Amino acid sequence: MNTGDSEKQHNKYIFKQTLVQASAFLVVILCAILFFFVIFSYNTWTGKLAYVVSGLKSIIIGVAIAYLLNPIVNGMEKQLRRLIKNPKNEARTNALLRGFCAITVVLGTVLVACVLLYTILPQIVISISSLIRNFPHYVDEVTDLIQSNRQLQAFLDNVLTNATEDISNWLNVNVLQNIQSYVAMAASGVMNVIMTLANVLVGLIISVYVLCSTQTFVGQGKKILYAIFSRKQAKAILDTLRKSNEIFGGFISGKIIDSLIVGVLCFIGLTLLHMPYIALVSVIVGVTNVIPFFGPYIGMIPSTILIMLVDFKKGVIVLIFIVILQQLDGNVIGPKILGKSTGLSAFWVVFSVMFFGKIWGIIGMLIGVPVFGVIYYIFETFVNYRLQQRQLPVDTDQYKNLDYFTEEGERVTTDGKKTPRELRKEEQKELRRQWMEENQENFEHWLQKHKKKEDEE
Repeated sequence: MNTGDSEKQHNKYIFKQTLVQASAFLVVILCAILFFFVIFSYNTWTGKLAYVVSGLKSIIIGVAIAYLLNPIVNGMEKQLRRLIKNPKNEARTNALLRGFCAITVVLGTVLVACVLLYTILPQIVISISSLIRNFPHYVDEVTDLIQSNRQLQAFLDNVLTNATEDISNWLNVNVLQNIQSYVAMAASGVMNVIMTLANVLVGLIISVYVLCSTQTFVGQGKKILYAIFSRKQAKAILDTLRKSNEIFGGFISGKIIDSLIVGVLCFIGLTLLHMPYIALVSVIVGVTNVIPFFGPYIGMIPSTILIMLVDFKKGVIVLIFIVILQQLDGNVIGPKILGKSTGLSAFWVVFSVMFFGKIWGIIGMLIGVPVFGVIYYIFETFVNYRLQQRQLPVDTDQYKNLDYFTEEGERVTTDGKKTPRELRKEEQKELRRQWMEENQENFEHWLQKHKKKEDEE
């Protein structure tokens, strides 16, 4: 190769390097511009996003219902497939079978929900009616308690005087001047309830279509992945999605089942204890139990206060019963159903509930744990992959008392002592070295003898 060709190749290489650097610089600038645009236009794009989401509520509800019901549909389809042997048109048979299972499961879910509402709602209405009917009696009891204690009465008189002035100012300034807006808000709330019911109804219909086309959607998604990414990258993405589905689906479905069991046990226990407002308290305890960590306490406080208004002793008994029930759920029922579906410690559960609850409200408190579980899994997988590339241990226990790793990869603890396993490895290494030194002369003698024999031949 002459000097001119070498110079051309060098210039070509320099041009490619410059082009790559310029492209990277341009991408960084565009990302920075996009970042500042998102930050300074937060209200604009969040408003547009909320507008888009509001238009897709029915589809989102339908996809969510389909996701929750998909395991039941798959199980039913698997059982029915065993009864159909050697179909003439397998593709058509599979489509009809999938559609039948999807429609049956969705209708069955609606039927079960209607039966539960028909059974529970009258009890809740009776409990609320009894609470309203007996409310004057509860007020009289509280009044008698206050009048019997002069210090408490003086304190409450002062509080009520200040509160009366504040309430009067609030009524004159805020309520009376904005009465039209409050009426509009009430009307809007009624319309929102009607629209939500309509979205749920449409979502149920959409869920049937999604359940019938699940395999098609999954196949299309895999097709797109392998078209865009390399085989190795596509496989890694699919493995992450499967694990995410395992975390998300296992936690959500498990938490719903766990809360139903807690609600039923609460209903049975309160019935045996002859407590008032059984259905109302059971629903409160069961529904709030869906929220991880904080849910049991959120349900326990109003339930206890509600019973204490009727009978203080019964309120204390209910408080003790709910605490025992939550301990049973946290240590026996929950672990049996949920297992270690998220892989998160108690600290990260609290963190995820508070963080996502702050961002997304009640929805964030419900789905925050599995969402953070997926993020935690992805980050943990990346960290373990990088450690394996550097031939370092992935077990966290190996880093608890770590001072540093030597260049040979040996672990040195903070007290300057190595682990028993590393000491055994060093001992074996030392024995091998001594054996080599002791047998070095014999090995060289054998090597010379073998070489001399080959030369003679």
